[in-house]
Amino acid sequence: MFSRHTGAVTCRDDILAAIPVLIQARDDQTFSAVEVAKFMRARGTPYKELSIRRMVTYDMCAPEPDLTGRRTQELERVERGRYRVRTAQECRS
Repeated sequence: MFSRHTGAVTCRDDILAAIPVLIQARDDQTFSAVEVAKFMRARGTPYKELSIRRMVTYDMCAPEPDLTGRRTQELERVERGRYRVRTAQECRS
């Protein structure tokens, strides 16, 4: 798997690939950062658990403030420790 920007798989790419597998059988379509990290580590990702969890809980999560301009905000915290993927329309707003 390759990122279109760098030619290498990024932590974000791995997370976005793992989430659909984790939520496919769940009615609420939610997941935890720990679940994502454990799944990715079991599949041999080179990224550390702490890096994965930070990406889910902060770098990719809305509505945290984007002070660096690098936040993607594809995920939303729905309750303590549970996240969901935002729709394309939600990401644009």
